[in-house]
Order: sequence, then structure tokens, then C-alpha cells
Amino acid sequence: MRTHYDILTRVLHWIMATVIIYAMCAGYIMHLVIDSSPHIFNFLSVLNMSLATVGSALFIIRFIWSFLRPTISGIQPSGIQPSGSLQTKIAHVAHSLLYILMFTVFVSGFLMLKTGYDLFWLIPIDNLISDPEVNAFFFMMHRVSCAMLALLVAVHASAALHHHYKKKNNVLHSMVGPALKAR
Repeated sequence: MRTHYDILTRVLHWIMATVIIYAMCAGYIMHLVIDSSPHIFNFLSVLNMSLATVGSALFIIRFIWSFLRPTISGIQPSGIQPSGSLQTKIAHVAHSLLYILMFTVFVSGFLMLKTGYDLFWLIPIDNLISDPEVNAFFFMMHRVSCAMLALLVAVHASAALHHHYKKKNNVLHSMVGPALKAR
């Protein structure tokens, strides 16, 4: 009986989580050092955009895989509400919002760029739009969607921890894998 997601789903989930959390932290740090330390700003900027480029490709793979992957929807680990419950519907809406916000953050991040960048300092990537007004619009969209994504990621992680420690079910186990069981 399957009690956890397949390995590709878990690997994509944790890589995306790492990229998103890093990019959010780096993005806010960049704003703190933009005037005082341009070398740190430039380093973080190129690394941030490079990871976002890789993250965008992984996002597309993850989105497509979400429709093709083996399902565990028939499995109800102990303590999880049955399918169709209010909790399940809220989780579905939250996951859909996570995908929408990730998409918005990635797209607005590329469209806000005024100049191109070098992917991991190696491959030149041109910017798509060179109109300052359009770039400014996408910059604001990027900032707002990043803040919303950060909030939703915090809620998502809190919900997983709540299921693991408070409800003592295997929701977190299903994404971590066989090594973690609710206690």
C-alpha cells in the first residue's frame, strides 16, 4: 500500500522548495545591500536569476508531472480527513494558489529585468522586454507575488508541521518518504 509520493514528486518538491526559499531570502537581502555593497548585490542577483531560470524549467516539469504521477489519493493515512472534506478542499485551493504564485513570480521576475544576465556567469540570457514602464509594472507584480508566495509557503509548511506534530498523521511522511513517520 502506497503511503508516500513517488521519488520524482518528492525530489521536485524539495528542490523547488529550496530554490524558492533561497530566492526569497536573497531577493530581500539584495534590497538591503543594493547601495552599500554592489558586488554582493550583483553576485546574489546573478545567482538568484540563474536559480530562477532552473526553477522555471523544473516548475514546468513539476506541473506536467502533477497530472501524470501515480496517485496516493485513495490512501488515507491515519488522521487525514476523507477526500471531499473541507480540509481537503482547502488544501487543494492552497496547492493551486502555490502553483499560480510560483508561475507569477517566475514570469514577472523575467519580465521585470531591464537588462540580460549570464546564467551562472556562463551563458548570456537576453531580457525579453526593454520598456522601462513595462519592466516597472512587472517589478511591482514580482514584489507583490513574492510576498504572497512567502506567506503561502509559511502557511503550507505550518500545515505540514501541524499534521505531523499535532494531528500525528502521515501527511508530512507522504512528501518526505519512508524515513519519517508521525510519532
